Amino acid sequence: MLRYCALLEKNNHRTWFHENHKLYEQAKADFTELTELVKYTVADHCGPELAQRLLYANPKDLLYRIPRDARVWRNAPPYNPSWRAYIAGDKHAMWPVGYYYMIAPGNKSHFGTGAWCPDADWLRRIRNYISANFERFAIALAQSGYELSGESLKRVPAGFDPLDPAGEYLKYKEWFISQPFADDELRDFDGFTARVAETVERMEPLRLFFDDAFAQKVHSPWEADFEDG
Repeated sequence: MLRYCALLEKNNHRTWFHENHKLYEQAKADFTELTELVKYTVADHCGPELAQRLLYANPKDLLYRIPRDARVWRNAPPYNPSWRAYIAGDKHAMWPVGYYYMIAPGNKSHFGTGAWCPDADWLRRIRNYISANFERFAIALAQSGYELSGESLKRVPAGFDPLDPAGEYLKYKEWFISQPFADDELRDFDGFTARVAETVERMEPLRLFFDDAFAQKVHSPWEADFEDG
């Protein structure tokens, strides 16, 4: 998979892509197989709502395409030299929140989760949820051990108290945590899925937080098992 993407990055045009379609199919088959393993690994370590959906998900439906949409990426090369998947019940739906992972050369591979809001209404809902449940949010983020990333504002957005304890996190327009993987760490499927299992255990409380934020649900006792370690 890494070798194919490295070659595609150097030969990012339609002629090379079609002349080497067999290499693409072989690498895609590997990524589909890996995604099937990742899917079951996540299902073994996540909350029941996501786990139930993953058990019946076809791994092919979780993959993103390598060809770029020319309507969106008008001035970009025609292909995205990476293998990407969203481990969720529906990669087009916001809920339940899932896990995203990418395999790409140049030490760009990663696995993570978080929240992205498609419009201003949902962005405000998520901010309200963080403000109202900040202690739980802060515990989940600290428990993960990851730094939060995502586009953010310079100031606390209008409508929120600048002195709100959650103020720094209300500036965000998207909230992500991610585990990077160097190329030399990607040696075999078993080793990767073992790291995924460890990563999900750390990230799951924060994923559950955003899951509830999108569903606007109250905190359930089941999640305390993750927060208590």
